Amino acid sequence: MDTKKNVTEVESSKEEGITQKSVVDLLKENVVDLLYPSESDEKLKVIDWQADHPAPFSPILFRKYIGLTPSDRVESLPWEKFFDVVLNKQDWWTDYETERAEKFARIKTIMQENLTELEYFRAGRVEIEAYLIGKDAEGKWKGLKTLIIES
Repeated sequence: MDTKKNVTEVESSKEEGITQKSVVDLLKENVVDLLYPSESDEKLKVIDWQADHPAPFSPILFRKYIGLTPSDRVESLPWEKFFDVVLNKQDWWTDYETERAEKFARIKTIMQENLTELEYFRAGRVEIEAYLIGKDAEGKWKGLKTLIIES
């Protein structure tokens, strides 16, 4: 019986030694080879902004972070809109789009479970920089960035 107790203690010690992956690491693992669809399918990049600012993340603060002028077009949309094009199944979808939707569903879950105050910003007109960001447990802004082409 003492042997079983020792094995259990060793196993629980191992579990305590496992560090949780950061939201940045989780996102990086899940965006590998994943393209965001538009007129030009583009890769997703993980954002790891180290500065913290009180929420909400406003268009003014967004402009400052990415270096836009007040005259540059910026729109703020509900964060869920970022996923509309990749999660709303269409009749014409092939296995590729279905698999892509599953990957995006995982990313959406990661963001919902690990980030608060999620925001979706789009900057530009035809070539639009799209940012989906939120605050992590430390109050730092993390998320995703991609390019969307709309003509």
